[in-house]
Amino acid sequence: MIINKDCIEGMKELDDNSIDCIVTSPPYNKKGLLGKVKQGNQIWGKFNIDYNTYGDDMPEEEYQAWMVALLNECHRVIKDDGSIFFNHKPRRYKNKCYLPTDFIIHSDAQLYQLIIWDRRNSPNIRNDILVPCTEHIYWFCKGKPKVFRDAIDSEYRGEVWNISADRQKQHPAPFPPQLVRNCINLTTKNGDIVLDPFMGSGTTALVAKNLNRKWIGFEIDQKYIDIANSRLKNAVPVEEVVQTPLESALSDL
Repeated sequence: MIINKDCIEGMKELDDNSIDCIVTSPPYNKKGLLGKVKQGNQIWGKFNIDYNTYGDDMPEEEYQAWMVALLNECHRVIKDDGSIFFNHKPRRYKNKCYLPTDFIIHSDAQLYQLIIWDRRNSPNIRNDILVPCTEHIYWFCKGKPKVFRDAIDSEYRGEVWNISADRQKQHPAPFPPQLVRNCINLTTKNGDIVLDPFMGSGTTALVAKNLNRKWIGFEIDQKYIDIANSRLKNAVPVEEVVQTPLESALSDL
């Protein structure tokens, strides 16, 4: 079930210790931290990440407070043996690199392991730094997470995952399905509940469905909900995915 609602407001209605696994990647606030000029971040030019309705341009202090609130809600709703996979990346502004840990340390999130996602390529937009071709996947937990390492392919049993970025045109920053598959197989079993607070075009839901996991997601943009529902209906033989009120969605879990 994909709920058309702000993710933090939606998660506040979820019970404590109710989710087995969270896989998500929030907007990076590139235009808020890095832009600070009219029409967004001119350095990025054609490589800007432009969402359909969301501006990705919060004042940086407000953005970091939002991320802390998000991580606190994620921490609250996962089970004691659950896991959170939070994808983010280093960001640059005025010759300084800003790490996600700048705000993570102010949250309740407990880091279990850091996974490096090697995207294998990245836009070469400036020649005074090395090409930034990696992102971070922060594996958070509440207690001791359940782990099924043998359930993932041997090439991904190290802490560096070489996975090419997805080229889907319907969303500006889609998850590669293999990345989501690794996270879900590593920490869940059949029938477990997977949550993506930033569902976007539905890759987390699609992978969870194919792996026989229950899933729930939040998304503020109806356009992306429609794309996700279409992908789910066309890709796998499941009953129609319908946007429902949160209460109905949770009653079916």
